[in-house]
Amino acid sequence: MRGTTALIAAGMLVATAAGADDKHDFDACDGRVHPGKQADGLRGFPGTTPWQMVGGDMTAQAIAACTRALASPRLLPTQTLRKAHLLRARAAAHLRAGEIAPALADIAAAEQAAGPLSADRFYARSMGVSLTLLRAMAQARQGDLAVATTLARQAMAARPYAWEVQQVGNAILQLDPGATAGATAGLLRLDPGAASMLLIREAAAGHFANVVAMRDAVVAEWPTERLAPMAFVMRAPAANQLLAALVMTLDTAYARAATGDVAGARRDLAEARARVAAVMPTVPVAPEGASTPAASVDGVRSTMERFIDQRARQVDARIAIAENRSADALGALAGTPLPHNAATVDLLKALKKAVPADKAALVPDPGPFAPSADEGAAEALVKMVPAVLIAPETPRTVVDYERARPNILGALIGGALSMGTSLLGGISRTDGFRSTANTDGTTTVEFLGNTPSSTLVQEMTLLRAAEVTKAAGKPAFVIVKRNDYARRLVQTRYGAEISSIPTGYKSELTIRTVDAGVEPARALDAAAIIDALGPLYYEEKKPA
Repeated sequence: MRGTTALIAAGMLVATAAGADDKHDFDACDGRVHPGKQADGLRGFPGTTPWQMVGGDMTAQAIAACTRALASPRLLPTQTLRKAHLLRARAAAHLRAGEIAPALADIAAAEQAAGPLSADRFYARSMGVSLTLLRAMAQARQGDLAVATTLARQAMAARPYAWEVQQVGNAILQLDPGATAGATAGLLRLDPGAASMLLIREAAAGHFANVVAMRDAVVAEWPTERLAPMAFVMRAPAANQLLAALVMTLDTAYARAATGDVAGARRDLAEARARVAAVMPTVPVAPEGASTPAASVDGVRSTMERFIDQRARQVDARIAIAENRSADALGALAGTPLPHNAATVDLLKALKKAVPADKAALVPDPGPFAPSADEGAAEALVKMVPAVLIAPETPRTVVDYERARPNILGALIGGALSMGTSLLGGISRTDGFRSTANTDGTTTVEFLGNTPSSTLVQEMTLLRAAEVTKAAGKPAFVIVKRNDYARRLVQTRYGAEISSIPTGYKSELTIRTVDAGVEPARALDAAAIIDALGPLYYEEKKPA
């Protein structure tokens, strides 16, 4: 009996000792190991915390872990950056849980904990921008769009060449009609792949003037070959390409009509019909006795025709209103089911104003046609929280770039760069840099960085692209295509992912150099990039 009691007591001691070890709380909170004795308390690469991995189901556990970590004696009073980092992680978890007041309180506490760090350029462009975007998200969640959009613009201006910052900032601005006017330019220049989706989202929000303003910078990539009979059923890339280009073109047609560009609206409608007709699948001649996909092809054709006809009637009606033909506008809508979207709401409001008073009752009330909020646009922002958690930047975190940052600031007078001493002068392929000339006249520039910060890698690649442009004797370049990759160390248990730690990032830009004034909506000024990023990346690392 005594032996049994001793064993139970020993087991309790072991359990108590393990429970008192709070090292894991740090990792469970902000993804980094416990702070140790380092001055800033940041150790190791930031991993993915449980609440990020499972979509928020473990936010309560993450919040509790953050609370314990912040109270732990392992966190030294001097490790203010780590304290701010932990508070930011708890704020993000609160935001994911819909707890806005605690999230805002933690953001304020993180800013206060940082103290004098807020004046440091590395902190300001990483943690500072991150906290600003988190605050903007929280303000948007509670409906204060004026504050949210102001903060979003502030963050976007502080980090104009950071892809994630521009993405999240634009998503916040799109919550407020009119707020995105002119603000999409940065993202359109950095990511051509985002252009069509941005335009479609602006149309869905009813920002028709913005759609027209953006359209010249967006290329509709129509398929050039006829689609296979089962392309839509199998969701082939060409079918998806056709649908994206079609929706974008129809959205633009309505936006032009709504803003008075009647000729442009008709031109877009004609193009949409011609492009679709040119690539719609045909029924092949099947061997005797074999089944044919005729029914599937006919079904796709009729569905596509109904969709185009429905949207075309909206455009025709809006054109009729612009031309003071309200009776024709009513006729265009007669017997036609109207989609629940922003265009229908705009159309019915405009039509009700245009028709004579005795005809106003014939115009349906626009209210029931308002598009349904898919969780609420502000709530959807929360899914972007991980993109806002920018890794803290310090002089120590850019040590991997020491060889890539020779002191050539003296050559950066008004953006003039001495190409004899370049960012990548003498750097071998093993250091992660590469530039490849393509047969079509474009150049692919890439950088692979062993760093916890994806934004650093993206900016280094962009800076190299600016150098390549200057070396070619051109003032500007257009990003034709971009790809961004993350290299991760993933741990699993019983087939389930239990941790994911980024070990590096790669950014790949395909660019085309251009003369001044060419493609102004998409071109990036090489000298402006060098002037903005050069002081950070060219400056030699100071001795400790």
